[in-house]
Amino acid sequence: MIYNKISSSLLETFKQIVGENYFFTQFEIRWSYTFGGFIFNKEWVPDLILVPQNSKQISEILKLANKNKIPITPRGSGTSLSSGSLTPYGGVVLDLTQMNSILNIDIVNNLVEVQPGVICDELNEQLKPYKYFFPPDPGSSSVCTIGGMVASNAGGIQAFKYGVTKNYVLYLEVVLPNGKILNLGTKVLKSVSSYNLKELFIGSEGTLGVITKIGLRIRPLPNSRKLGFYIFENVDDLRDAVIDIRKRGIVPNLLEFMDKLMLEAVTEFLGEEFLDFPNGYVLLAEVDGDSYEEVEGKFSILLDLIIQHNPIYYKIANTEEERERLILARKSNLPALSRIRPNTCVEDCTIQLSDFSEVITKIEQIPKAINAKNLLVATVCHMEGNLHPTFLFNENDEEDVKDFENAVEYLYKEIIIPVGGTLTGEHGIGKVKTPYLELEHGKDVVNLMADIRSFFDPNRILNPGIGKGDSRSLKKHIHKRNLKNKSEELLELKCMRCGFCITKCPSRIYHLIEPYSPRGRLSILNGLAHGELELNDFITKILQTCTLCGLCDTLCPAGIKTSEIFEKAREIIHMKREKNED
Repeated sequence: MIYNKISSSLLETFKQIVGENYFFTQFEIRWSYTFGGFIFNKEWVPDLILVPQNSKQISEILKLANKNKIPITPRGSGTSLSSGSLTPYGGVVLDLTQMNSILNIDIVNNLVEVQPGVICDELNEQLKPYKYFFPPDPGSSSVCTIGGMVASNAGGIQAFKYGVTKNYVLYLEVVLPNGKILNLGTKVLKSVSSYNLKELFIGSEGTLGVITKIGLRIRPLPNSRKLGFYIFENVDDLRDAVIDIRKRGIVPNLLEFMDKLMLEAVTEFLGEEFLDFPNGYVLLAEVDGDSYEEVEGKFSILLDLIIQHNPIYYKIANTEEERERLILARKSNLPALSRIRPNTCVEDCTIQLSDFSEVITKIEQIPKAINAKNLLVATVCHMEGNLHPTFLFNENDEEDVKDFENAVEYLYKEIIIPVGGTLTGEHGIGKVKTPYLELEHGKDVVNLMADIRSFFDPNRILNPGIGKGDSRSLKKHIHKRNLKNKSEELLELKCMRCGFCITKCPSRIYHLIEPYSPRGRLSILNGLAHGELELNDFITKILQTCTLCGLCDTLCPAGIKTSEIFEKAREIIHMKREKNED
């Protein structure tokens, strides 16, 4: 597919649709939308950023783009770990974060209606007074949008009991590439009057239409819960404990795994009581229910089953504070690993539990199997079989990048696909897994997906490069970078680009868009440090908009002192200007 460049007249028409305040062409702004959770390629810069306010504007934008064959990429908070919101073919980014209203909370009919930019945790905060909740709980719940969760069919740490996003979607409003606005599904809890068309859009990763409104079923909050943290010497004992839990019919709301390297990183990161934990394989298990008595009964059975498999250590959370501390051990995985290597890449695949021990062992041996000297891999898992092998490497080292790419290929071709696993459980195919789709599904199924995509989007304008329905493989995912300005102390940013900092940032809230967020500013500084951007008045203005309030410091899971970095950057810029003036 060949796409067209955006003409000056078309730019003007896009501006008229959204208004001048929601239309951005500056290169520095577009640059900040080029970074994914781990992927960076300086050739993947979008041509235009639009921030629509309603579905009518989106309809008009898509009509124009479709007619002129301009790529359109919908984007929420940009937390995708498969680089789903990046733009290898340029075009327009639709930043949907300002369509963030909770339109209706209807407890009587067990549903809520939201726009796609609503943040997951903010929705649950609004539901708390009603004693209800939206159960899917991704690790990025404090920043990820409901629209992004639907587009990727996100799961999370409570999926073992409560399922994933698709289990809660009742209806969708979507805009097709030709501009038509459709309503799919119904507001009632049961209906079979139509083909289940909304299911095609759940997990479609923005390739069939743009989601503009979502109706969700909700559930009552459990009244009680109890958590245990168990460490095993070997992975077989842990697996057998989980199998016995399943056989007994106990359904934990939370059942999570961490391997030895992950636990080692977390204990060093969190310190305090964790430093006394022995190293081993972790099982984090929690049960919840309607009453204290019910939960205590279930937990007692769960504890007995687990102890029969000889954990070398365990700790029971007897207070909410202890529970939050143990949960933090699981949620601190990425920041803990970020201290070991400059880059962390979280992969996502699912297997059957019966293959768990074999697969974990093979994943641990990947660096040795491919002779990768500096590569490390640590794994966590939602124990319905959804694995997250996390690769640690340095994107500034050419050999490291080659080893990482070989490791991902080895993971899918030699480990996951041969045991009948799937390429992704919740992150999506994104821009990185297309080469392996045919291995999992076969050519006929991949061709059928392409036919479905062509039916909805014959010009392939929506999120081109996403593997579903697109057999083209994007080579060169990571751009080789050469470090510049090494003396300026701006290189050790350690930013994982997770986006946890963006929702509370005062300047980002005011200016609406990515470069005015802490993550966006760090991306700009990253470009300056590598010589990919040149310092100018506009970049200086962006850096000066930081209020140095320090909120981003407290929100950063990696503990980056972002405000100190920005203050240091301002100091360097000021010194350079004074030097140039002299």
